Amino acid sequence: MKPNLMFLIVLCFLSCTSDKQTKISINNSTNTIIDSLKLTYGTEKESKTYRAIHIDSKEKRHLILDMNLKGVDGTYFLEIFQGGNKLEKGFGYYSNAVFKNYNFNLKIEKDTLLITKNEMN
Repeated sequence: MKPNLMFLIVLCFLSCTSDKQTKISINNSTNTIIDSLKLTYGTEKESKTYRAIHIDSKEKRHLILDMNLKGVDGTYFLEIFQGGNKLEKGFGYYSNAVFKNYNFNLKIEKDTLLITKNEMN
């Protein structure tokens, strides 16, 4: 009886955990260096931030986001600082602190930010 109970507890725990994640690909397709980049998600009270400094021309970076925030709905917010200019853009959505299995591709051009989303399998 005890092994069955232990099995049910483990099964319950595993079914409650989320394996969902969001992958972000950043592509600086400009001919200049990006001074810094800031990607924020969460709330004003509790948030997480990814920061990158000095992204070379034509450089690509990849990151995987984790949530670990309680019951938060929201969007991602990106700020790019390049040669005294600032480009801001909100994108995507997550609900109840659970990411959807998405892969966002952020392509930074001279004065434009192109965002595409692919669902991961």
